[in-house]
Amino acid sequence: MQAAIIAIGNELLSGLFPETNSQYLITELKQIGIRVSSVSIVNDEISSILYELDSVHPDVRYVFITGGLGPTHDDVTKAAAVKYFNTTLEFNNAVFERIKNLFLNRGRQVDEISKNQAMLPIKAGIIPNSIGTASGMKFDHSGKSYYFMPGVPDEMKMMFRDYILKELNELSDQKLISEMIHTTGMRESEIYKNIHYWIAGHPGIDVSLLPKCPIVDIMLTIRDGREGAEYIQSAVSEIQNILGDAIYGIGDETLESVIASNLIRQKLSIAVAESCTAGLIGHRLTNVSGSSQYFLQGAICYSNQSKIRMLGVKEETLNKYGAVSAQTALEMAIGIRNLARSDIGLSTTGIAGPSGGTIQKPVGTVYIGLSINKVDNTFHYRYNRDRLSNKGYFAQMALNQLRLALNRDYKS
Repeated sequence: MQAAIIAIGNELLSGLFPETNSQYLITELKQIGIRVSSVSIVNDEISSILYELDSVHPDVRYVFITGGLGPTHDDVTKAAAVKYFNTTLEFNNAVFERIKNLFLNRGRQVDEISKNQAMLPIKAGIIPNSIGTASGMKFDHSGKSYYFMPGVPDEMKMMFRDYILKELNELSDQKLISEMIHTTGMRESEIYKNIHYWIAGHPGIDVSLLPKCPIVDIMLTIRDGREGAEYIQSAVSEIQNILGDAIYGIGDETLESVIASNLIRQKLSIAVAESCTAGLIGHRLTNVSGSSQYFLQGAICYSNQSKIRMLGVKEETLNKYGAVSAQTALEMAIGIRNLARSDIGLSTTGIAGPSGGTIQKPVGTVYIGLSINKVDNTFHYRYNRDRLSNKGYFAQMALNQLRLALNRDYKS
């Protein structure tokens, strides 16, 4: 079965805001055997929306429309739907009660403009929105099903996952089983070099490499059968044996959640000292619920004086080797571990750019310090992209080295 996606919003055509909803929908739909044959972006004009709806290919069975369902003047998707499906609006009391409760839970009274969100097309099936005011809408028309969802990614994903996906699963005649393998620290070309013989020997499994540097995901997809789930788990195990430590997680696992599980299991605590990553590592470590069990303290020490004063980095070390050096990174890691009285100290110091680089230490250079129960190591990487990408890469490599160290089980 085929699907089409229409994303609505002037902001998506301005170049300032990326359109990410279609990426999510394509991935989710593929897993239940629905292929997306087209993705289009249109502005907030009724005529443009109507034209796009009219242009959907005859073979498409499902049409997913995101955006333009808010309460402001430029949210015209509902008006376009009313015109396209030849219907009218009516006030929906149940939806209004939900909106009122949503406002009350936020300590506010519902305003008049949000009250208009309860005006919905008579012919539409209403798709609940538990975290926002814009309800979704479903229309069946001329052999196609049209699903209208908000453009806010969190609201769209919730609506699709909790309501639409269940319906599609029941309707789909081609069940697929998929599993995602997450890797880091290995390039896409290296991964392919390692597993291409395995891929050739498993023609019944669709293998997709999805690079999102410094992460490369591997999606395995097979047609459902009586032994489908067992077969795909066997495939995952085989790839794990081939790629080893490059794999940090499966399915919903994240690098942070894997680290958290290891820290809790080994009853280890951690503190971090960050220069170039400026809190990114602490942020990611505390994204996991229950992080207070292992995360004790974080310090952002940008200046040399703060490294000396707070972490005990030696002035001689900074003068001899520089702030961006293995020696400084290690003293930072040991310093924060001593300061917090934690089992682990993790540090970063580097040059995110675009300025500050030298021939010896170009932009994208990072040193990572790791001190676990007085077992001390440093790591050196270079990754020359833009400033934000460099910072993200530095944090990823630091966390990955922490994961690899924890795999060695430091707590007896």
